[in-house]
Amino acid sequence: MIARRTLALCAALTVSLGLAGPAAATGRPLRIVGAQADTALTQRWQDFGRRPGVGWAAADGTYSTRLPSGLVAWLFNDTFFGPVRADDSLPESAPFTHNSAVLSTSDAKHLLTTIAPGPPGHPQSLVGPTPQSPGAPNDHWYWNGDGIVDGGKLRVIEFEQAPTDGPPPFNFAWTRTKLATLDPFTFRLEKLAEVPSAGGVQWGTELMRDGAWTYIYGVEGDGFTKYLHLARAPLGRLDGPWQFRTATGWTGDPAASARLLGNVGSSFGVTPVGGEYLLTTFDSGLTSTIHAYHAPSPAGPFTGGETVYTAPEAGNGRYTYNVAAHPEISRPGHLVISYNTNSEKLADLYANIDNNRPRFVDLQLSR
Repeated sequence: MIARRTLALCAALTVSLGLAGPAAATGRPLRIVGAQADTALTQRWQDFGRRPGVGWAAADGTYSTRLPSGLVAWLFNDTFFGPVRADDSLPESAPFTHNSAVLSTSDAKHLLTTIAPGPPGHPQSLVGPTPQSPGAPNDHWYWNGDGIVDGGKLRVIEFEQAPTDGPPPFNFAWTRTKLATLDPFTFRLEKLAEVPSAGGVQWGTELMRDGAWTYIYGVEGDGFTKYLHLARAPLGRLDGPWQFRTATGWTGDPAASARLLGNVGSSFGVTPVGGEYLLTTFDSGLTSTIHAYHAPSPAGPFTGGETVYTAPEAGNGRYTYNVAAHPEISRPGHLVISYNTNSEKLADLYANIDNNRPRFVDLQLSR
């Protein structure tokens, strides 16, 4: 657990750098004029995972949000802990949790510390049970969705999972969703509450603050067909009640939520930039191409779908998934996004844990 005084000291080192996109809408549509692998940021996470004593070695998830301290919290899911060997391999006895966090400076140029409760060498999940090993799951566990500071608290969406009889590595299923409330300085869990699950929508793959509202994007569907849904809550009231977007307006009934876009990934980013809303996502299923959609409002309509980047890591048993957007660390006229990498064989991760570290892409924006 990191102390408040330590966080305050780290915050003094930060420099505010948010996303300042192109000038407000001028009638010309926003364009993505370039997309390049952000090798410096990717390397920073690789170096962090190899650094002795930091704990975090690799993970998926990779959501980010700015904290009241000015630091950025990076929210991860299945997390491997070091120490990492010189060849990037891990012993099979390495600790493992279902969720964790890492703190960085506001521009992510300095990755500071791993947040995972428990004594040294025995990390615990931030929320929910801790497994004995990746191959020995609990009867349920939680994977982080997006997180945001709301009402002075760090609110993190938690997707409850349970094991299934399917073949590894996809032998799990979502069962319900909860909202975790954590102290934004100590990361102490204060509350874990139910959120709506009617209609089979996993709410909270993206949380976006815009105007007087926090918008809550969700995903409906299993396997290779997934649809985007939208809910909203007044600022400071993410703990409910929510309103749900229908084909014609808003309702308090989650089962009436409408499908706003099809063929989205299990995670995606929606970012207000230049008077528009930019959605970045993989297709449904496990694919290697990232697409961008544009909308005049948080509820759409989302149009475009142009391919902006192809992940080179996919293939030969490895796969890519889960796009997230990071406006907190993006330069003016740019948007940093990330995606996760993984392997169909757990042994591949132990042999080279870099197979499970996030990758970053820098999108250049113009009109």
